[in-house]
Amino acid sequence: MDIYGNRIFTKRLQLRKPEKEDIELLFTWSHSPEAYGKYLSPERLKLEHLQDQLASGALWNDREKLFLVELRDTGKPIGTTHYWQPPGNNETVVISLKIALPAERNKGYGTELQKFLIIQLFSHKKIKNIEMYTDINNNGQQRCLRKLGFELAKSLTYEDQQVQRTGHLFRLTAERYNSEPIYHYHYE
Repeated sequence: MDIYGNRIFTKRLQLRKPEKEDIELLFTWSHSPEAYGKYLSPERLKLEHLQDQLASGALWNDREKLFLVELRDTGKPIGTTHYWQPPGNNETVVISLKIALPAERNKGYGTELQKFLIIQLFSHKKIKNIEMYTDINNNGQQRCLRKLGFELAKSLTYEDQQVQRTGHLFRLTAERYNSEPIYHYHYE
């Protein structure tokens, strides 16, 4: 599991750097309400914009990476996960994820990919916090974040693709990460 390589392998998943041939899929998902589910709004990205971002390295650099998430045994793409460091903040990383195929949700893939990405980030980047935002009604993700040691930092109102939402900001500190058994004694 090398975060600076192009792939991270978990027991059931492969997280990899998107390639040119993945742009059409990412574009299609960005316009699909089903891919985003009821807690996210479709981004409706332009194909040219995605192509430019991939070619310029905007989606894969020292401060941010977008991974395509695939089933390890079949190579079937099921979603994306993305991390970035907010401008001017070298101590924090924000993670987002999307299991784009409704049939692949509620199988533990989100928990698995978040756990292994968190391990990689704390192991290879000099950060103090990992943050994740979630819709106030996304109880499944909130349970997952608590299981992974995150704590509720604050509740807030925000705009998601011109839709007003209420949500929560969860934070995992380096100190808490170091004390959480799930990261150190249980890797499956």
